[in-house]
Amino acid sequence: MATDFAPGFQKKFHEKVIAALLQTMEDQGNQRVQAHAAAALINFTEDCPKSLLIPYLDNLVKHLHSIMVLKLQELIQKGTKLVLEQVVTSIASVADTAEEKFVPYYDLFMPSLKHIVENAVQKELRLLRGKTIECISLIGLAVGKEKFMQDASDVMQLLLKTQTDFSDMEDDDPQISYMISAWARMCKILGKEFQQYLPVVMGPLMKTASIKPEVALLDTQDMENMSDDDGWEFVNLGDQQSFGIKTAGLEEKSTACQMLVCYAKELKEGFVEYTEQVVKLMVPLLKFYFHDDIL
Repeated sequence: MATDFAPGFQKKFHEKVIAALLQTMEDQGNQRVQAHAAAALINFTEDCPKSLLIPYLDNLVKHLHSIMVLKLQELIQKGTKLVLEQVVTSIASVADTAEEKFVPYYDLFMPSLKHIVENAVQKELRLLRGKTIECISLIGLAVGKEKFMQDASDVMQLLLKTQTDFSDMEDDDPQISYMISAWARMCKILGKEFQQYLPVVMGPLMKTASIKPEVALLDTQDMENMSDDDGWEFVNLGDQQSFGIKTAGLEEKSTACQMLVCYAKELKEGFVEYTEQVVKLMVPLLKFYFHDDIL
């Protein structure tokens, strides 16, 4: 409802909804309920007018920080991560909406977020790590270069270390799409100073933007055999034939293409070295009809 009826829903019900969600997020006995409350808070704040959110900022930050600290302890002691994943994204969403008003709370969150990125290296924590990378970059964009510069060097080193591990990542690793978007936000924050990192980020970015989806023309029998195969979508062509496309990687391809546009816009002449190879990739995609955002 917060998404479908925004911003009217937020304007009419902000007092009741925020209070109820914060209370529900404190339900320590039911982690799935906590996680859903945090997810709902993300939906609510994403489309919430900044002027409506600011009066609740102190209370939101207080709750989110206390829950994050508690869930970090639970992650270390028990390995539970469900709520923490959502809380990290909630923090990112609040910062994204609050923008410069988030500056006073920056130092409260950044040390813990950097700690997660540095230490959440196990395979089962990939999503949490990716979401935390996203959170750090969104907070940096919200508070601006002047405030973020105190941590910029540490954050860039963490991102560079993650980037060097890209070759070992599986194609469906959730960190990939988060990393690609985070690099683009870092480019917006650092401006021309980001140019030095292009040799590191462009390889994986071009590889992701070059993903070719697996397609197939199938009869009804073949389609039934593949129906349980996750990631396939089908369009009925009649005469017992269907066109199938494996959608895995399409969102990542779309994001990568958008990030290339971002680099070109932000760096201008600093991007000239990569212009030819990007044009060779992009021009054929003018006929890429499998995903609207790529086209």
